[in-house]
Amino acid sequence: MNKQEKCGYWLMLSDYDLGTVDALIKGERWVYVAYLCQQAAERQLKGMYVYFLETEPPKTHNVNFLFSKITGSEAFRAQTNLERFEEKKNDCEDFLMDVMFYYMSDYPFSYKNITNRFVDRNLAIDLYDKARVFVAWLRSFLPEIEIPNIPS
Repeated sequence: MNKQEKCGYWLMLSDYDLGTVDALIKGERWVYVAYLCQQAAERQLKGMYVYFLETEPPKTHNVNFLFSKITGSEAFRAQTNLERFEEKKNDCEDFLMDVMFYYMSDYPFSYKNITNRFVDRNLAIDLYDKARVFVAWLRSFLPEIEIPNIPS
C-alpha cells in the first residue's frame, strides 16, 4: 500500500466513527458519543501522519501529540497554506485537549470519581459538532484521497 491508500484507510475509519455517533445520539448514549469523537479525530490524524510523515503512526491515543508531530513536519508546512492553518490552530488544539479528556476518562484513576466520566446530552452534542468541524478542517489540508467503502 502506498501512503495515499493507507491514509484513505484511516479516513474511512474516521468517517465510520462519525457516522456511528449519529446512531449513538439517537440512542442517547452520550459517553460513547464523546469517546467516538476522540476516535474520529485520532484516526483522521493518523491518516495525516501516514501521508505527511510517510511512516506508520505511533500506537498512541494522544491526539495532541499526533497533531503537533504532523503540523510541525516539513512536509505539512511545505504543502499547507500556513495562514489558513494558523486561523484555527488554537481552536483545534483546544478541541483536541477537551476530547482527549473523555478518552482518558475511560480509565478511572479513582473509582470514587467514576460518575465524573459521564457526559450529558449538551456536552455530547457540542463535542460532536466540534468533531465534525475539526475533522473536516484537518482533512482540508490533504489532497483528494480516495476513501474505500466499508463493506456492508
